[in-house]
Formats: sequence, structure tokens, C-alpha cells
Amino acid sequence: ATAVSLLVFPSIVDKSLQTSLHKTQPDTLTNNITIAIESSALRKCKATTMMMDPMPLCCSEKLNLIRTDDEESHNPVLRSVLRDLKEAQDKYGDDHSNVADSWNALGLVRIHMQRDAEGARKCHEYALEIFQQRQLAKETAFTLVDLGYCYERLHERETALRTYQQALSILESEKVSETHPQVLCTKRAMNRILRI
Repeated sequence: ATAVSLLVFPSIVDKSLQTSLHKTQPDTLTNNITIAIESSALRKCKATTMMMDPMPLCCSEKLNLIRTDDEESHNPVLRSVLRDLKEAQDKYGDDHSNVADSWNALGLVRIHMQRDAEGARKCHEYALEIFQQRQLAKETAFTLVDLGYCYERLHERETALRTYQQALSILESEKVSETHPQVLCTKRAMNRILRI
């Protein structure tokens, strides 16, 4: 097994979290967007030393990841993700892998539907913290890929590249097939950055 060290991601709440959602009218909703959350069994990482702990989010920062106007949104995907997040938190507490899956789903909504890379980054960082605490290697790697994309959108190329490299290293240590979609996606993302 390969030892992998990860970046410590600072979690800073800023005014960008207070900006309003882009209001989508019900008749113009895109019905083709589906966010699939892969549910997977809990298992321990094979690596003897997996990663450094991320900088934990304090309670007020976690609460600020949900915006006041989110629940009033007409976006059915956003509302469904928020409902799933709340249900997972109520059922399992804040540090369960199902909760992390919901944070990742919210991050995907933030980046792909709301075009909010900073908000997405914070959601993925929180999911990453949970997966790291639970030593779920594949889930950690998949989250790092999403986080790397956030850094790309934030024009932080070096950080994005390091994040993708960490994800690929974990996937390789877990012996994930070279043809697995996450491996292919990660390699494409790294090549995209290196071409620029």
C-alpha cells in the first residue's frame, strides 16, 4: 500500500456564501440533470498511513454552507439534495458517509447548476473531511476529483493539479482499474491542466 498525504484545506466562510441563488423559473428547469450518488459499503483503506486530517469546519461554517434562500428555490434538484442531506444528518449524525455523499451532491449542484465554484469547494471539503475520518479511500479519491474541478474553476491550476494527482495516487493504491471512469476522468483533467 502507498502512503498518501493530502492538502490541508482551510475552510473560510466569506461573503460569497451570502449571495443570492440564481432564480430558476419552474417552466425553464432542466430536467436532464441527474446527480447520481454512488452508495458504497464502508471499508477501511488498505494503506497504512492514508492522509493528513483536513482543517475541520466549525459549526457556524457548516451552517453557512446552506444558504437562506436555498430552501425557497424552485430548483427540484437542489431541494431534493437539501432534503437528502437533512434526512441523512437526522438519521446518522453529521459525520456519516451518507452525509458526506449529500455534501458532495450539494457541491455538484453548486458548481454545475449555480456556477458557484467557491460554494462547491466548501461542500466538497466537508465531504472530504468525513471520508478521511472514516478512512474511505475510494470515496476520498472521488471527492478529490470533484474538488480539483472546483480549483480549476477558481483558476487555481497548481492546486487543482496537486488535488488530481492525490486522487489518482489513491485510486492506484486501491488498485482501481485503469479503465474505471474516475481514473480516466482524473487523467483527462490532469492533461487538460498541463496543456494550458
